[in-house]
Amino acid sequence: MRAVLNWQTLLAAFFILLPTVLGFYHGDRGKFILAAPQLDDPNFSLTVLYMFNQEWYGAQALVLNRPYRDISLLPVHIQNLGLPIYWGGPISDRDDVRILSLCRENDPAVVSLDDAIKTDAAFVSILQKRPDCYRVFVGYAGWGIAQFEKEKRQGHWFVAPFDESVFELEDERMWDALLPYTEDKEKPVISTRQKM
Repeated sequence: MRAVLNWQTLLAAFFILLPTVLGFYHGDRGKFILAAPQLDDPNFSLTVLYMFNQEWYGAQALVLNRPYRDISLLPVHIQNLGLPIYWGGPISDRDDVRILSLCRENDPAVVSLDDAIKTDAAFVSILQKRPDCYRVFVGYAGWGIAQFEKEKRQGHWFVAPFDESVFELEDERMWDALLPYTEDKEKPVISTRQKM
């Protein structure tokens, strides 16, 4: 006897799978993402990223521990911010500046500099007065549909819970400090974990 799928069966299956699908696409938002030691991509070697957006159609994160190499290549108004500027990732438009806002009661927020200025004309002066609360990024890392999940399953990325105290560390120490807190303890290579 052949089973017949009707709309009621499909609807029931949809509601059963919905929590799994939502977790799949939003599960790492607001967390740190660490490049695996064996990841063979010079863009991401020993980087720590903050996953600020994760939807069914893709994900976006900021590389936290790479200063921008040559700020003289950036527009003058960005150079004149007088703050450290970080390379946020390989998807880049030199005018597309994102701000990571850390001094909030809830999760950090990522906004574009242009949008922040449109909302509050005095935002640049706020940014300059509170450098401990903000990080400035040019570029971001991005993944297409289910690409990040696939790369994570392949062992290219480790996930760690968000901890604001990481921002007090020097950039080159972030990766080492977060590695012991990754959610997948099995994948980091033993030699790397023993150096801690």
